[in-house]
Amino acid sequence: GADGLQKRELAIIEALRSSKSSKENVMSMALQQVCGGRHLQSVPVAHGLGWAIHDAIQFDAESESALSSLRYQLRGEFCCIFVVTTLFWIWRCFFELRNSLQLLDLFRICPTDCCNGINRKNGKALDLGSQVALLFIIVLRLILEAVLLIDGYFMNCETNCIMDLIMNAVALEFIFDVDDVAAFGVLSKRELEVMESHSVQLTWMGTSRWSVFRACRSPVRNWLKLFAVLLLTGMFSGARFFKVKSLHSRAFVACLTNGLTDGTSPLPDNAPEVVFPAPGFCASLLGAFSGLNGPNCWTWRNRLGEPLTNAICSNPGNIADAKWEQLLPMDEMGRQACTELWFGQGVPAGELVPALKYPGSFEPVAFGCRKEDLDIHSIRVIVPFYLTHEAHLARFRCRRPAYGPRSAVWSATSITSDEFIQPLYFFRYSDRSPLELQARSCENLPKVHGCGEDPCRVVTDSFHSTTCDEYCERHNLICAEAFAVSKGRTCAPGHRARSLNCLETQADKRRMLGCRCRLPPEERICGLLSNVYARCNHDPCKVLVSQFDRETGRPTNFRSCTDYCAMANLTCLAQLRVRQRSCKPDPRGSLLPCDDPLPKLSFDEYTDEGDGEDEWASELTRLAIIENDSPERVCHCGSPGLVFASAKK
Repeated sequence: GADGLQKRELAIIEALRSSKSSKENVMSMALQQVCGGRHLQSVPVAHGLGWAIHDAIQFDAESESALSSLRYQLRGEFCCIFVVTTLFWIWRCFFELRNSLQLLDLFRICPTDCCNGINRKNGKALDLGSQVALLFIIVLRLILEAVLLIDGYFMNCETNCIMDLIMNAVALEFIFDVDDVAAFGVLSKRELEVMESHSVQLTWMGTSRWSVFRACRSPVRNWLKLFAVLLLTGMFSGARFFKVKSLHSRAFVACLTNGLTDGTSPLPDNAPEVVFPAPGFCASLLGAFSGLNGPNCWTWRNRLGEPLTNAICSNPGNIADAKWEQLLPMDEMGRQACTELWFGQGVPAGELVPALKYPGSFEPVAFGCRKEDLDIHSIRVIVPFYLTHEAHLARFRCRRPAYGPRSAVWSATSITSDEFIQPLYFFRYSDRSPLELQARSCENLPKVHGCGEDPCRVVTDSFHSTTCDEYCERHNLICAEAFAVSKGRTCAPGHRARSLNCLETQADKRRMLGCRCRLPPEERICGLLSNVYARCNHDPCKVLVSQFDRETGRPTNFRSCTDYCAMANLTCLAQLRVRQRSCKPDPRGSLLPCDDPLPKLSFDEYTDEGDGEDEWASELTRLAIIENDSPERVCHCGSPGLVFASAKK
């Protein structure tokens, strides 16, 4: 039982513990013991501007993960072998129990036809001393047989391989036969003959009317005995089945929440706003069982040496309508959950899938769910024939994905997206990335520490005489929220904090002032501008316009900056010529008329589908566009008559 169910349950508990103690949203080694070994492949593309990423988890039978082992133990062939070995083991224990109880007949008056050579003193088969010794032997045999019945069952329960199950059954049978082997080794031939003759006499006690087992020759008693054996077999096998199913569902939920919970308890209070599955888990499940290829993702930067700013993933097709021919019944929860977590729901065939990222990293992910849209619970089942006496059948549902066309944030813009998802889950220049993140408006805010995944929500270093309105105004921002938080306590959204007015000071010396700043309305309006390659000089209204749509990979159709600004009902204030992929002015001169045509990237050489495989051609097109997109025009948009804070600088 070294690799049995108890070890699998301990592995799940350890994975939850290690994930809760980790401050980063990464896959711990303990969680890999539950879900499977992670294989991350990163290939540089576009001359170092980006990476093609393939994240996978080993699902095959050779995997030593708890999930693969439990999945194997729920297969029909393993369950059948377990039922058969349990049936024969219980039957053998009943046989040994019958042999022990037959010895009770020696306490009765011995029949004349089977008492040759036995002491008949006082009309009894045995004298008092022999009866005490016999009683001790019978009690000892009954205790040993009960212990062997229970220990043999648990030994089989802790076995997770068919071959080991068969070998354990042979070993248990040997335990009952080892006394006979020892007797044949130490007794003489004459002693063996005497023992054999008495054994034959005691087997059924001839035709004795005193035999306690005489009635067992009745067909009714035989059927009752068979029913008892089958009942115990069903109860023992059913208990193990529910325990394995419980651990399998708990392991699945642990992998679907990246170790935050196994379904037996709610998500912890410090759980992230967006819950992602273990890296590569859903992609590997999709590739292994659906008949579709797991999605590959790309992430890239605008210029060498800068952080990664964008990401996109391939679209393998409609996951919900896939065949899933390799799927077994026990994997149904994983299929349903990963389908609900998939950002590609509603994305047309041939289009690419948007991606979020793990906070603190730049790894793209296309599966996830907001915490408020998750429904995780468990059904408690009593298991009387197992050590813990109960099992929890975990359930996982996501009402809508965190990102993509079916998500709540998809109807938002860069102005309102932070109301649904905190900024640091976005890549900087995703189309719905919060405007303050794109313009880096809050990166220079002086603070004691940040609050969650929003760089504009901070605990300030200001004195108690300062208000949040004054604090934000010093950095050309306005106050969106003010609160007071106890020293040493977290200030992430959803945690207890005393609300303040933006014009209110924090007088309690035991608390610290917290503020959330944002851009003023005249600048936030520029969040309606899309196809952003970069926002220049911390000014959200100065946009280096991309030559292609970042979500579809198709060329844009903006003729000039006038046309581009009009998309957001804004006016073009200026068009600037800059160096390629940069906000730095072009040495030839930067100021151009707003109606000057925008340069276009030729897509003719990238639209050939090559060998006819659309998905492969789409991937090649994506890499080529990333490599060759070289915007060189900045459009400065705004509303007439408004004075921008950036113009004051």
